[in-house]
Order: sequence, then structure tokens, then C-alpha cells
Amino acid sequence: GATAVLEQLTLTGTATRPRAKLESDIESIGATLDLSYGREHSSFNMTVFKSDLAQGVDILSDMVTKPALANYAKEKANILRKLEETEQDTRKVIDDRLHACAFRDYSLGFSTVGPFENIDSLSQEHLKKHVESNFTADKMVLAASGAVKHADLVKLAEKAFGGVKAGAPKSYSTKPYFCGAQLLYRNDEMGPLAYISTAWEAVPYKSPDAVTFMVMQAIIGKYKKNVGLVPGNISGNRCVNAVANKMGVGCAEEYEAFIQFYKDTGLFGFYIVCDEVAVEHAIGELMFNINLLSFSVTDEEVERAKRELKATLVNGSGSTQESCNQVGKEVLTYGRGVPPAEMMLRIEAVDAEEVKRVAYKYLNDQEISVTALGPLHGMPELYILRQATQMVRY
Repeated sequence: GATAVLEQLTLTGTATRPRAKLESDIESIGATLDLSYGREHSSFNMTVFKSDLAQGVDILSDMVTKPALANYAKEKANILRKLEETEQDTRKVIDDRLHACAFRDYSLGFSTVGPFENIDSLSQEHLKKHVESNFTADKMVLAASGAVKHADLVKLAEKAFGGVKAGAPKSYSTKPYFCGAQLLYRNDEMGPLAYISTAWEAVPYKSPDAVTFMVMQAIIGKYKKNVGLVPGNISGNRCVNAVANKMGVGCAEEYEAFIQFYKDTGLFGFYIVCDEVAVEHAIGELMFNINLLSFSVTDEEVERAKRELKATLVNGSGSTQESCNQVGKEVLTYGRGVPPAEMMLRIEAVDAEEVKRVAYKYLNDQEISVTALGPLHGMPELYILRQATQMVRY
């Protein structure tokens, strides 16, 4: 929970800028500040005018290199209350519980907020050690997008971040162990909808098969009842079409395939929202369509998925903040920026046979991790779901 505490603590000021001065300095240049903490990446984002670049970099360096750890004792009660009172949407809750189920013996399985008992026992010394071990130059990227010259940013970085210690790259002998398990939270009183997530172990960012997984995600796609330009019951997506046309007997109100890459592992699976009487139908339909990835994918399906994936990658908001975030993540992940043209070529190289190869290797007859929340009357047992990861044909 140290990162979640630091996120809140950073907003109380820095060692050289008290809260009032920090807020004044940001507001005086018309800047916006956004902090984001995740399982592997933490980011501080500022949007400033071109003439205020130096001031923006200086504020960011203060927040990163001089956090106001001395404020922790005074702010601890407020931070804990804020974290407890923050309502998480159901999708994030399910995602956290899926990680806890799949990686229960590793820190990757922790909630992005962290166990509250851990946060309550954190001391200023713990936070100091956390900052010293993680906020090092080998793990840090300063990225900018928009009306800024690279040479100017380098000079500002040398001035503002020149004192950050280099740090020693860590060597990891083991990757997080993926545990095939089922974690259910049955609650018949929370309404008519059940929330379910199922995942297979996938690949890391740098895997040669990562792009194929992205295409596989697009093949399964996503669906939401009565939403979208094309009605689901005439969709060209086989999975969407099957789910939409099964609504007469009950199926998913919405579903979405997902792929989450990490440094040394990953998760591929689906998230479902469905009526309590349609749990078995919805899971069965999604499991069947993921099974088809190993045996029955057509070139037409793959080409459609590739078109949609390319459109998703290039049709963002177009904001400098989004492109800056993208560059920062790519440099942290791959050690360089990935040009859109390169990504298009890598996507174009995937065909139906490649999808079948990757799906058969990682998904067919492999362990799965399942979590669900809500009225789960028809929820199959884990051994039944595990059997559904393969096709028995006569």
C-alpha cells in the first residue's frame, strides 16, 4: 500500500513546497496535474503552456525527488479515511480480486490500493525506504509531447533530476506463479446482475506472441446490450453475434475480452456482466469462443480483428497528454518508443495460423483463474470450467 499512500501524500506538498505553495505554483501557470499509480507503473502528468515548460519540470522533480514524508504522521488519518471512503467501480473490484486469485502468493496479486492492514502499519521510515529503492534513475522516464524540443528537455532534466541516484538493476530468478483457482463472493442481495472474470496466464510485454494476443482480444471483442452502431444480432463478430442472439434464453448484458501485460507475465481473459439466471449460458458461450481460437479461426475473422485493433491504436483522443503517457510507458517497457508504423507491420504479420498456434500453446487445456461477485446461482464449479478449456471431439 505504500504507492497508494504516496499518491495521497504527494498532494499535501513537497519538502520544499508546502501544499498552499504547490497549488499556487500549479494554478499560476494554468497547468493541470494528474497522478496515477498502478501495479507496475506510477506516473506524474502535467499539462503546461510551452513557455512554462521549465516551471513544470521543476514542480514534477520536486514531487518525485522531495516528497513530504514528514507530513505523513499528520496526514495519515486523512489518507486512510479517504482511501476507505473512495468507491471503486465493480470492474476494478473484480480486476483486483482476479489478481488476488491468480497471483495469490506474490505482490502482483495485491490490490492497487494494497491491504488496509498493511497501510495502517506503514511508518515514515517504510515510505522513505520505498522511495529510495524505487524512485531511481534506472526506473524513471521523463517524457514530453507537443511544442517542446528534445534538447531543451534534456537540459531541464539534467538540472532537475541530475541528483537522482542511478540504482542497481535487480535480477529476478522467478516470475509470479499463476494459480489456477476460483474465488467467489456470492451475494444474492446485491441486485439481479452477476459480475464474472476468467483469465488464463498470458505473456509479458516483450514476448514475440504479445501482438498475437492483442489480435486475439480483438477477435473476441466486446459487447454491450443496445449499445453500438451495429446491432449485436447481425454483428460480423462470431462471439458478439452468438451472445446477442442467445438473449432470448438469457446471456451476457455485456462482456469484454482483455489482455494485461506485465514485466514477466500477463493475463488474458474475459469480463462478463449477466443476469443471475444466465450465468452458465454466458460463461459457456465465452469459453466456447475462446476454445475456437485454437481450432477454428478464419482468415476473415483475423482480418476484421486486425482492422479494429489498428483503428483502436490510432484513433485515440489525439491529446499531447495521451501521446506523452504512451511514450513514457513504451520507454519503460521496451527501452524505446515504438513508432505506429512498426506496430502496424507487426499486427499485419499475424494470420489465422499464427492465432491458432498461440491460442493452442497458451489457452488450450491450461489452468484458469476465476472470480465472481453477486447472485451466482448457476456458477459452474472450477473443475467444470477447467474441462471447458479444451474440446473433446469424436
